[in-house]
Amino acid sequence: MFLAYCDECEARFLLPPSHVRAVHNLAGGVIVIELTCYEGHRLLVMSGNDIDISGPATV
Repeated sequence: MFLAYCDECEARFLLPPSHVRAVHNLAGGVIVIELTCYEGHRLLVMSGNDIDISGPATV
């Protein structure tokens, strides 16, 4: 499950793996997970050691 915020819905969702569209490994140990909310809006969630905030961040 992934916790993500959708700007268009103005809501936070707990999304199952079936909502994952892509996973990108970026330089520096950052992982970006591309998801869709329940309404189909595109969301990006960043995670990794080089993120300068605690916990996963929605961008």
